[in-house]
Amino acid sequence: MIKSNRFKLAISSLLGVAGLVSAHAQLEYDPATFWDQPHIRAAYIGDYEIDVAKNPKLTETESEVFREIVEVMKTDKDAALQMLKANITPESSGSLEFIIGSLYGEKGDNESAMEYFLMAIEKYPNFLRAQRNLAIMMVQSGEFEKAKKHFIKAIDLGSRDSTTFGLLGLCYVNGGQFISAETAYREAIVLDATVKDWQLGLAKALLNQKKYQESIAVLEEILLQEPENEIIWISQANAYLGLDDAETAVAIQEIVDRLGKSTPESLEFMGNIYMTRSLNELALKYYRKAIQKDPNRPVKTHIDTADILVGRGAFDEAKTLIADIRRTYDNRVSTDEDTRLLRMESHIAMNDGLVDVFIPILEKLIQNDPLDGDALMMLADHYTSQDNNDGYARADLYYDRLTKIPEVEVKGLIAWARSYVAREQYGKAIPLLERANTLDPRDFVTRYLEQVRKVHLANLGL
Repeated sequence: MIKSNRFKLAISSLLGVAGLVSAHAQLEYDPATFWDQPHIRAAYIGDYEIDVAKNPKLTETESEVFREIVEVMKTDKDAALQMLKANITPESSGSLEFIIGSLYGEKGDNESAMEYFLMAIEKYPNFLRAQRNLAIMMVQSGEFEKAKKHFIKAIDLGSRDSTTFGLLGLCYVNGGQFISAETAYREAIVLDATVKDWQLGLAKALLNQKKYQESIAVLEEILLQEPENEIIWISQANAYLGLDDAETAVAIQEIVDRLGKSTPESLEFMGNIYMTRSLNELALKYYRKAIQKDPNRPVKTHIDTADILVGRGAFDEAKTLIADIRRTYDNRVSTDEDTRLLRMESHIAMNDGLVDVFIPILEKLIQNDPLDGDALMMLADHYTSQDNNDGYARADLYYDRLTKIPEVEVKGLIAWARSYVAREQYGKAIPLLERANTLDPRDFVTRYLEQVRKVHLANLGL
């Protein structure tokens, strides 16, 4: 049941904007849009005035250079860069290096920007803006761990702006330090509650700490402003699932799907929820839609899903999904992936009693890999189950091959011994069990061996 009035309002809003394009805000860091965010650019660029209370004092020469290039920078930043570089000396304060770094950052040359910010910091370690701008450039380049220490240094030097704390939170999230991330994001929100990125970051930090109720409250606030954002809805559904409220999680995902805003991941999420509730037909519906949604996704995810269905005994659903996989991916299925699918198909056919289907599949698996222990075992067990001389003769051939594969030798020896016991050939079973117990001593094998010996001796009249 959906308990929150605000949550109901958000759902109503979503239904009213079914035709809108999804918002860009996501719970994942997107480097492609990082520099486009106004609050990032404003924090980075600021102005080129040097605050001498927090930054190095300009030398007289630097002051003259700065006055000369102010006008040049307005029309020709490349020329300004050359003028600045020409005036750098070992004795300069680091301010010119800072301005050069800032200009390179604006041009999108992150490596050069970081190089000059580091030069500025080497000359003046307490250069607040150089520390912070260097950290911003490192985030832009995905160097979160390195950026973290420079943000912390900037804060120590007195930086108290929303961007510094928010990006520090992003660094903590990417480093898996979610408690610290929560603290940083909360500070950023206090300083500027209008930046959606900080709310999203806080929600992610809370979700990763399993603080589901708190994350729901944060996500609800975002949804009231962006009711068409499917990423937030999916995150909300995950939070409700964390609270064991599968009903609400399903309700959210159904709404997202009806509005055509589902992603392959959200459709699989729906399928997983239904599968855990043993609603296999509904689960299959969403697994199939996930394949249709993006036929170019890696096939492994869908094969993993089919494998789980087989493991749960949902053979009909697995059969349908495998057919979809083969039809959609066709020749894009690798040899290893095809082997997995063939193995599943053999299990399904065996369950359905379709001997003419699963025998050729197993033989193909062995042809592809003569050391395929699972396929050899399934064939051996099948022929044993026929309970006739021809079947036993075929089974012995496969069991013999199994015992020559070190990884499955013990398993093969025990299975072969049981086959002989089924034929009441106890004397042939005993050496197989002895060999298995020598290779891998186990209590149940010891007990089974003793029982077989007793029966064998009794049959001999001893």
